[in-house]
Amino acid sequence: MKEVLDVFDISAIVHELSGLAGSHVDKVYQDGDEIFLRLKGEGTKEILLKNGAWLCMSAHRRESTTHPPTFAMTMRKYIGNGRIARIYQYDCDRIIIFEIQKERLYRLIVELLPKGNVLLVDEEDTIISPLYHQRWAHRMIKRGERYQFPPATKNPYGMTFEQFTLEVKKSGEVVRGIIALGIPGKWAEEICVRAGIEKEKPGEDIDEESMEKLYRAAVEILEDIREARFTPMIVKENGKEIDVVPLTFTMYEHLEKETFSSVNEAYDEYYHRVIKKGEDAESREHLTEKKEKILRQLRQQEEALKQFIEEEERYRKEGDALFVNYGLIEGVLKGDIPPKKLKYPKALVELPDGTETVTVEIDITKSVHENARQKYEMSKKMREKIRGVQEAMEETRKKISHIQDTHIEKRVKKRKKKFWFESYRWFLSSHGNLVIAGKDAKSNERVVKKHMDDNDIYVHADVHGAPSCIVKAQTAEGTPLPIDEQTLKEACIFAASYSKAWSRFTTASAYWVHPWQVSKRAETGEFLPTGAFVIRGKRNYEKCILAAAVGAVKIGDEELIMGGPPSAVQKWADRWVTVVPGTEDKNRAAAALAKQFSCSVEEIQAALPPGNVEIKEENP
Repeated sequence: MKEVLDVFDISAIVHELSGLAGSHVDKVYQDGDEIFLRLKGEGTKEILLKNGAWLCMSAHRRESTTHPPTFAMTMRKYIGNGRIARIYQYDCDRIIIFEIQKERLYRLIVELLPKGNVLLVDEEDTIISPLYHQRWAHRMIKRGERYQFPPATKNPYGMTFEQFTLEVKKSGEVVRGIIALGIPGKWAEEICVRAGIEKEKPGEDIDEESMEKLYRAAVEILEDIREARFTPMIVKENGKEIDVVPLTFTMYEHLEKETFSSVNEAYDEYYHRVIKKGEDAESREHLTEKKEKILRQLRQQEEALKQFIEEEERYRKEGDALFVNYGLIEGVLKGDIPPKKLKYPKALVELPDGTETVTVEIDITKSVHENARQKYEMSKKMREKIRGVQEAMEETRKKISHIQDTHIEKRVKKRKKKFWFESYRWFLSSHGNLVIAGKDAKSNERVVKKHMDDNDIYVHADVHGAPSCIVKAQTAEGTPLPIDEQTLKEACIFAASYSKAWSRFTTASAYWVHPWQVSKRAETGEFLPTGAFVIRGKRNYEKCILAAAVGAVKIGDEELIMGGPPSAVQKWADRWVTVVPGTEDKNRAAAALAKQFSCSVEEIQAALPPGNVEIKEENP
């Protein structure tokens, strides 16, 4: 099932949208990660932007919200009543640009990439407002920063037969070679079907005649898109929508099709029938879970209220009974009348109360007035608790009422990719260097033997059993990057903070050395256990204040939870929490932070130092 648009889908959609040039932006609405541009020209049109996934003209109009989010308000301020100068696709990529003219030129840039973004820039490419702040090693999306496009993808338009042949032959399977040319996977499969070539066939086994068939099929598709020879349709299997395409696909010839008069109409219908409907079903499931949790909370509050009401009534009755039976209590206090039960200084007395008997506990060292006043004070405390619980119940009922109409937007999504360094402790330095460390003796051994290269730096805390840390002379993506002084300081803080020193001290020392100073060869008569190494030569020491931070960072298209020195985490994360050694249980803190970062508890536990913590600073 299609959930995101590919570059050819976008080409077809944008070709039709380009006809909206000359229209004016009437309103901008926002509903979570959906943004709607209402345009006025020859009639009223509405464009749907689903962050990171979808864009099309939509017939499903949205009504204005009472309190628009900040992003929508900013868009209205800058581009409201602006004229659409043009709409185009950037460099055959999943990026769409709306040029909007007012007193100056603005560009609304829609990145339909994983995690995606929608942002407004001025004529000098300065970012005015992004939907989300994002950071990569060499690109930052943040208000006031200069906008840079992501690294260019391959553009299949204009490829020669020789280029096509070279890529297909060197890429293993035929379909992979076609994808490597910048052609989306589904379209690469269609090219193979049209050419009559098995998609898994090794590229090196393709003869020239078959290669020409593949090339012609690819060129035919590219020309159909460029010349706008569209036949938009929704494809169904057993009555269920499985795809939407702008051209007729040979691979779907045996399936049911529903044709449309325009590309945007087809993609709008598919979005609302399939994607939106699926999201609504998922949202309802989450809604039910959340509502049940709040209902449990309400039931607990109702039980507490019942208990407090009973206790308030009991204390009040006991106080009244003490005054009504003043003489009897005086006799007990003087020792003239024996109590039902005595356990100094407390005594139980039975007092008549109308048609019943009330058993009251009194303090025989206090007067009747003092005992009665104590009962009334307890009754007053219960009344205060009753008011508190009633107020809490009112808030809980408001939550239940509110949740009936609220979609739960935050959902835990499965990661598509796991990086090799996630097997270890890791962080990105402020400079951008990848730093990794072992988690135990075996991984300490592995991190040195497998991952320490000649240009790297070895770091270790001056604490027994501390992890072996390697500062890589590269970024997380593998791009070479020299190691600077700040990175070495941060690596030392990392090595010290993620050692046993965290639970014992507030400061510790760590040192760094070159790889050639690290050896597994012990002195004669000595034995080196797994994970231990001999350091020879000068050690470069740093005195470190123990501290760490946890934040959500973007590496490639993935968002990861990173733990490391505060300066490094704060450089790369928009949301972060700084911790120092403290008394709060690490697991309890991890559970709270997992909710804050919308991730698993395990991810937070892996990013925190090995001991109890105190939260020092937050940037939620």
